[in-house]
Amino acid sequence: MSLEQAYQDFSSEMKRFNAGNSYKNFNDFLVEKEAITYKDDGNGVTYVVWNVVYDDFQQEISREIVGYYTLAATAIPYEDRIRLDEEESKELGKEFDIEICGISAIEIKMFAVDERYQDVFFEYEGEDLPISAWIIRSIIDFANSLLNNVLGFKALFLHSLPNAENFYISNGFNPMEVNMQPLHSVDSDYKAMYLALKEVKMNYDE
Repeated sequence: MSLEQAYQDFSSEMKRFNAGNSYKNFNDFLVEKEAITYKDDGNGVTYVVWNVVYDDFQQEISREIVGYYTLAATAIPYEDRIRLDEEESKELGKEFDIEICGISAIEIKMFAVDERYQDVFFEYEGEDLPISAWIIRSIIDFANSLLNNVLGFKALFLHSLPNAENFYISNGFNPMEVNMQPLHSVDSDYKAMYLALKEVKMNYDE
């Protein structure tokens, strides 16, 4: 659900969001409505995930907030480097021909699951997976729908908290390649990771 509709129609439930005591910044982002300012400033659009219970007549009985994520446009800069042959190298006075290029990407800037759902698992293709895996896979599906119909880009990008690196790896993300140099941000101290959705062609001669 869009952020605006969630705040408008279910503000009391939004205020209940709690990813845990160690994740105050993730809690404040939603509860204190920082996500609205974030969107208005062009820094990212937030989507809210709900667990909705219906009766036999498809009337809503109750709902709880499961989690949220924030998406933004970005690029992953990288160094394209080709070793020159001996003659060219001598003529130009350099060993490599170097160009700074970029991979168009969507960044997952915020991603958090309410602690009520952090230990909830579901069956997916014969596997028992945490609800966070279902959400990240739905983000990947959403990104694929965008790049095929709305906007061209080649990858998903994020900075992972240390305790989440294995989770992202298990869902297809990879650490940055040696020639990738992500743009600086407030999350730059965390591990930068990416998931290629289209073929990424790079040259990096040693």
